[in-house]
Amino acid sequence: MTSAFTSVPSLLSLGAAGLYATAVCLCLVAAVVAQRRQQQRWHLIAWILLALLFAALAVMRLYGVEEALRDNMRFALYLDGLYDERRSYQRPVAAAVVGLIGLGLLFWIYTVFRALRGRRNVAVMVACVSGFTMIGLVILRLISLSPVDALLYGPVKLNWFVDLGSSLLVLASAGFYARLVGRSS
Repeated sequence: MTSAFTSVPSLLSLGAAGLYATAVCLCLVAAVVAQRRQQQRWHLIAWILLALLFAALAVMRLYGVEEALRDNMRFALYLDGLYDERRSYQRPVAAAVVGLIGLGLLFWIYTVFRALRGRRNVAVMVACVSGFTMIGLVILRLISLSPVDALLYGPVKLNWFVDLGSSLLVLASAGFYARLVGRSS
């Protein structure tokens, strides 16, 4: 079995890593602005955690970590004689991931409409939900269940929309936050 860590990243992977690196930079700018303008502590923590998340995503893309993990999990199941029964393990995990993403979205909607006041708080929360969505997407890609794969990689390419959309929402939120908070006195 060859390791995906030795493969050369595709142009698509390089583009995604570049997008993630841009998100890292903008999240760090937003964190610096939050610190300098003495914003709520959770703003600073959120931007730093998002920068770390997108840095990890960039490294994973560049080195093929996701593919290697997926291959290693398949190989481990094959060695244990469980490969043919993998769907019985994958279905509950996929259902749990989808459920957690749904609960996260419901929590976000509830929080936004009940507790968040001000555009800067909303910007941070939108970025956090987008980061949470990226984590869910990576987990779904790792599970690699046929019906999930059909949704993610099928004709609609939901994987690309969610990946790109979440990344762009983080970029836009960080940029908006830095501009809004940076120019306020």
